[in-house]
Amino acid sequence: TTESPVGTPVSPEAVQAVQDAVTFLREQGFAVEEIHNPIDGVALMESYYTMNAGETAAFMTELAASLGRTLTADDMELLTWALYQTGKQTSAADYSLALSKWDQAAWQMAQLHATYPIILTPTTAWPAPKVGDPLVSASDAAKMAEITTMRPAAQKQLIYDQWLPALTRSPFTQQANLTGEPAISLPTAVTATGLPLGIQFNAAKGQELILLRLGALFERAGKLKWLHATKLD
Repeated sequence: TTESPVGTPVSPEAVQAVQDAVTFLREQGFAVEEIHNPIDGVALMESYYTMNAGETAAFMTELAASLGRTLTADDMELLTWALYQTGKQTSAADYSLALSKWDQAAWQMAQLHATYPIILTPTTAWPAPKVGDPLVSASDAAKMAEITTMRPAAQKQLIYDQWLPALTRSPFTQQANLTGEPAISLPTAVTATGLPLGIQFNAAKGQELILLRLGALFERAGKLKWLHATKLD
């Protein structure tokens, strides 16, 4: 599938990288068909941000205790401050429910793998941004600076909204992190501007060997495109 798990756009070059891999796999005798990912990626990522906020609050609470003073927004980056404040409004029940969504997603993928041992997606939906490219809008930054005035639900929504630009670039890799499935990224494509794009295979838990064999298959066939850095004087 080249469909973003969170419903965000996928670049034509990332789609083409997958299609090229499909052509190669069929030439090698694999049966390949397009599928729809059954997981609600938005709900899954919302659960991740709930967990992240809770754990950030726990860490910062310990840090404040060790320093013997109250932490302020000047002690950390703005996003960390926003997570900290959101986490202070996250209950143990919220945290537990968030983790349960990961278990549900893992079960859904296990059911999918009963039919399809390997799932192929892009690695990233878009090429990497330049160093220093802003991924937080000025409006979201202003809202995060006032996050203590928001209700808990609005705080959580803001965390998701401000992370969405970054998530749009890499919506595929996060799912394997949360379901616990093994995955492998192969550098099979280069964009017209010379930036790398990869494809990702993921398998059922415990099936790492299949992924290594797929990687070896692409490598032996010369399908991996390694980029070499050149020092500029």
